[in-house]
Amino acid sequence: MQKKIKLIAVAVLSAVGLSASFAQTDSHEPLLTVKEIMNGLITPTTATIWGAYQLESDAQWQEIRNAALSVIAAGNLLQLGGSGEGESAMAAEADWRSYNQLMIDAARQVIAATNSKDEEALSAAGNDALYPPCESCHQQYQAR
Repeated sequence: MQKKIKLIAVAVLSAVGLSASFAQTDSHEPLLTVKEIMNGLITPTTATIWGAYQLESDAQWQEIRNAALSVIAAGNLLQLGGSGEGESAMAAEADWRSYNQLMIDAARQVIAATNSKDEEALSAAGNDALYPPCESCHQQYQAR
């Protein structure tokens, strides 16, 4: 459990560090590819959210909250697309922006569920709000 919390903390700090590096260079060019963002940030954190059940301790709830914060940070990065060929153009598409915003909104629902320690709301946020835009985006963009 502590290892997962540390990994999520590293992911959030990495995203914050990237944001700080953007501010230092006055450049808003993506530094990571979409695949790097997905594999390094989104996949591990969404797996944490989707795997959450029978949460008993404050630390377990905090782990889920941190995962949702990481999803929001990754979504913020994905607004730029990625550094791979054509990824910035992809991020300008309406569907991409919509899926990304739905993912961020779902992560905010996860945070609300963790704040109230409501497992039913957490399950609904993960399964009904977070999963659909992720799957839809993969269907449309993963093959590109």
